[in-house]
Amino acid sequence: MNESNNEQNSVRPNDEIDLFELFSRIWRGFVSIFVAIKDFFVAFIIFTIRKSLWVGSFALIGILVGFMYSKTIKKSYYTSMLEGFSGDVNNAVVIDHINQLERMVKNPEVLANYLNISVEQAEQVRMIKAFYGIDVNFDGAWDFVDENGLYNPRSLKDTLMVRVPSVFFIKVHLYDEDILPVLRNRLFRHINNNAHIRTLFEADSIQKEALIAELDKEIDRIVRLDSLQHLQRLGRDRGLEGDKVYVLGSSEPELKLFNTEILEMHLRKQMLKRELEIQKEPVIIVQDFVAAQYEEKTTSFYAFTLGFVLVIIGYVFAICWTFRVRLRKIIMEDPIKYFDTQ
Repeated sequence: MNESNNEQNSVRPNDEIDLFELFSRIWRGFVSIFVAIKDFFVAFIIFTIRKSLWVGSFALIGILVGFMYSKTIKKSYYTSMLEGFSGDVNNAVVIDHINQLERMVKNPEVLANYLNISVEQAEQVRMIKAFYGIDVNFDGAWDFVDENGLYNPRSLKDTLMVRVPSVFFIKVHLYDEDILPVLRNRLFRHINNNAHIRTLFEADSIQKEALIAELDKEIDRIVRLDSLQHLQRLGRDRGLEGDKVYVLGSSEPELKLFNTEILEMHLRKQMLKRELEIQKEPVIIVQDFVAAQYEEKTTSFYAFTLGFVLVIIGYVFAICWTFRVRLRKIIMEDPIKYFDTQ
């Protein structure tokens, strides 16, 4: 018994020593990593100071190249967006019709012919594209413009959002912002003169006018029926027999008030007339193009981007030049020793 206790007591201190050694090694590992990172940053700062002229020269070259690229090769472009309304014409038809122009942007002659603008003006167009508005809280108003095609009607995750009907957005990128008014007028002329879109619009207008006429007839019928019932009530009150008025679905004469139905029909009629009065063309503008006053990517963007890239290249060249002797020895004299992983 005493021997077993002695064995347990002898094992416990060894376990404690092993754990202490393990934690000590982990701590030393963290310290060594911290020291290595510190040494790296110190060496990096010293190397940068020593090679500042070299690296600065590369940075200056990059800035100059970016500036020249922006001014001579890469054209800065301006962007603007318009919100439109297609009424009872399916906005998918309008959006598809507009997006067909995007395929013509690379061919200014064809685009100029379609929009009835000059070839010089067509060459200043970088992009014409239409998008849907997305409603994410089902309040009937759009919450964001689906420029990146995020909404997928076949995806289960997109059941909490829906495309807003009758609303569409047109976005343009222009190299010359001065052609925006002309492009805007030609775009809407191109849409409104499309045979299919105009046929849908005219058919819808005819249906609304026919419905207004039917509402007028129904209002007149209900007014006459209401007058007849009013006379019947007067006859009863005076002890006279009058024509009985029956309500549809009832076998007995019943008092029926038609004022509410008449008001509802008048309201529906006024709404239809208002739609016909407002929308005299297949599509109308809700929010016009704002003045394209800013560049999508400015000259400073290209200058700083290429400057940063050239700084990285400058560091690589500086490191290769500084350690050229060692690199030559590694590559040329004994490559197997340095690159063999066995």
